[in-house]
Formats: sequence, structure tokens, C-alpha cells
Amino acid sequence: MTTAGAVLTTRSKKMHELSLAQGLLDQLGGLAVEHGASRIVTVHVDIGTDAGIVVDSFSFGFDAIKGSDKLTENAVLEIKRTPGPDLILTRVEME
Repeated sequence: MTTAGAVLTTRSKKMHELSLAQGLLDQLGGLAVEHGASRIVTVHVDIGTDAGIVVDSFSFGFDAIKGSDKLTENAVLEIKRTPGPDLILTRVEME
């Protein structure tokens, strides 16, 4: 099962990458419930070059906290850099 197309806005330049990763994981939990999934396999996000997000820190934060939930503990994060200011959840593969 795959879903796509949500824009995650970076409301404040002061928002920390760990908070963004937690917000993404929260959104994944909601999507899993909505679609009756028990496991998130792969998460695809686009991070804009003007988003003010340190990609390595965002990835580290995601990996550091994904294990706190069985749903996401083995999820793989795929990041694509794109022009613009947005963090966009482009696709989620779940079972």
C-alpha cells in the first residue's frame, strides 16, 4: 500500500530537525491507522534547498526515534533534495 502527496510546512526557521522528524513520525502513525497498515516500510521525502533543514540531522533524528514505535522501527527514510522551501512527504510504503 502506498500513499503520497502531503506537504509538511516548516512554520518556523527555528524548528529543530528532531522536531520535524517527530512530526513526520506522528503523521506516519496517522496514515497507518487510516490505511489499516501495521508496518511502515519506506518513507520518501523531498527536502527543499531553501527549507533551512540540515538533511543529515533530520535523517539522524528520524533514525534515532523511529525505534520507539513498532510501526516505524524498521522504516527506511529516502530523502531527495529539491529546489524550494518545503519538506514534502511524497510517498509512504506500508504493509
